[in-house]
Amino acid sequence: MSGTGRIAAYTVNRQPWIPGFEPPYIVAMVELDDEPDVRLTTNVVGAEVDALTIGTRVTVCFENTDDIWVPLFTPVPETAARL
Repeated sequence: MSGTGRIAAYTVNRQPWIPGFEPPYIVAMVELDDEPDVRLTTNVVGAEVDALTIGTRVTVCFENTDDIWVPLFTPVPETAARL
């Protein structure tokens, strides 16, 4: 898998529901480039909330929590998306 995709849907959580997840944070459904029928529900990190739109290109990054690697996504810089 290439680890790239696009945001199919997202929401911005502004409530402090879970300790350790300081709002605002972005919960998104990411449609994978390699398997468009597969959508992952995940967090988008490293992004300004107001900069996201449906269709924003993203790439996977991983967070290690208690020896578990969690896939998260971050926006692809526009210059990299054009290459």
